[in-house]
Amino acid sequence: MTNIIAVSGGKGGTGKTTVAVNLAIALSKKKYKVLLVDADADAPNVHILMGASREKIRDVYAFLPVIDNEKCIKCGECAKVCRIHALVQAGDHYPVFFPEICTSCGACALVCPTKAISDGQKLMGWIYSGHAYGVDLLMGELKLGEASAAAVVVELKEEVKKIMANYDWVIIDTSPGVHCDVLRAIINSKVVLAVTEPTPFGSHDLKRLITLTNVVGIPVKIIINRAGIVADEKVIKKVADETKSEIIASIPYDDFAIRAYANGKPVLVEYPNAPSSVAIIEIVNIVEEICK
Repeated sequence: MTNIIAVSGGKGGTGKTTVAVNLAIALSKKKYKVLLVDADADAPNVHILMGASREKIRDVYAFLPVIDNEKCIKCGECAKVCRIHALVQAGDHYPVFFPEICTSCGACALVCPTKAISDGQKLMGWIYSGHAYGVDLLMGELKLGEASAAAVVVELKEEVKKIMANYDWVIIDTSPGVHCDVLRAIINSKVVLAVTEPTPFGSHDLKRLITLTNVVGIPVKIIINRAGIVADEKVIKKVADETKSEIIASIPYDDFAIRAYANGKPVLVEYPNAPSSVAIIEIVNIVEEICK
């Protein structure tokens, strides 16, 4: 059975990608077959942190409304249902379409009474593969200038489904935040590892992330990263108590981790005995127990 673990952070900059990368490497060192998935399609950087080259698997296309004026009766239903106003209709005129802000939801085609809207398709991004340190990589990337990465994340998860049976572990690195793309990324995960920092901002967004995981019924475990940067870490413990969530590990603030990052190497590879590397190895042991 494949264990699927999502690594998320609520906010950006908590170190979730660094944790995901080193967690995948640590699992690989234990002779597991590991797939690391970069679902942060707005800014994928797992391959950069691992020094891996990428190979394109395929393009990702999404719905693009094309309006047939011969069928259009100017009822305005398409413009009414478009929540971001990519379709606008004024008076007795044909709808005006702004493709640069369209999120490809397809609602306009669904409500059109005369079937005047068809799918023109537009390129949204790409799916890539790679390999480094014994870990297979799968990455989604949003085309520059597109408004939403939803289509890329959905297609990325479809690629995961096709090959996940070949792996013991699938580690999914989500985008920061608590929006729809994060939700799509964590679906079907056995557990979400919430990487946070011991600051007021960290505690605020951690609570929001836990609320999201509760909505879909996925258990969450908290990892405090950069432990020790402040004298009082009660802000995270308070969130853990309020949400009845478990803090399973603390990764200390570590100069070796910073040096490894600057060198473009995972700390577990560059400094295997560093305090942060030791903490990552302990997290692997804990995660193995959780997923038994």
